[in-house]
Amino acid sequence: MEEKVNCWTIDGKVILVTGGAAGIGAGLVRSLLTLNARHVAFLDVLEREGGALEGELLNKFGALRAKFIKCDISDEEQLSAAYSQVLDKYRRLDAVINNAAVICDKEGFYKKTVDVNFTATVTSTLKAMEAMRADRGGGGGVVINTSSLLALKQTSHSPVYTATKTAVLQFSNYIATQESYDKTKVRVITVCLGPTDTVLLYRHNSKDPQNIAQQAPERQRVTSAVTGIMDVISRAGSGSTWIIAGDKLPVDVTRNVREGFQIISMATDFV
Repeated sequence: MEEKVNCWTIDGKVILVTGGAAGIGAGLVRSLLTLNARHVAFLDVLEREGGALEGELLNKFGALRAKFIKCDISDEEQLSAAYSQVLDKYRRLDAVINNAAVICDKEGFYKKTVDVNFTATVTSTLKAMEAMRADRGGGGGVVINTSSLLALKQTSHSPVYTATKTAVLQFSNYIATQESYDKTKVRVITVCLGPTDTVLLYRHNSKDPQNIAQQAPERQRVTSAVTGIMDVISRAGSGSTWIIAGDKLPVDVTRNVREGFQIISMATDFV
């Protein structure tokens, strides 16, 4: 399903961003406040960067507008505590952007990639929907789950990372049913980001830290990714999938994704 919306506005909203201390996440936090979000809470393990960003934002936008919470989202207790802190402080939640991600396929560390990229995204999505759902006292809202262009391609590159981002795409689309939206009034949307010029392309990679950057020579700017997500959050329907890549405007590929899986599912007719 794809529930159409009439320009959902960020103005006055309470929003939570994971992985918000640097890169795309920090860009999202700044942009949300610039667009007059009432409060933005952002989670990250990067305590120094998060604290510095909070100070910058409070100085620019005023007291209480931004809140940094140190949180390893792969730890369910920490993630639950962060959600409780946001809800206790602001008494509401209108949107969640699950942006945090790591890349590490190296033996002994790949579980962290699964835990951060997929498991934490599932947990955060479920907590967000519970907090915002209209049939249980919430005001409805939106969840943006960040996948990757790699989820739409068959590739041998970074198989664990690619698998987690494919799982995010599948989970997000399957949970965004018409029945769920009718009850909760919470949109769940997937954005598939192309290579973006952040430290994620260089950090946590197995064998060669430059490998990912070398395989993605055409990287979009962080500002392009942020602007694209701001566009999608305001107008995309629940269950939709969008590509944001190459410094171009977001492209709605919902029909392509659905038709692709319909073709694949035809193979089950022979089983």
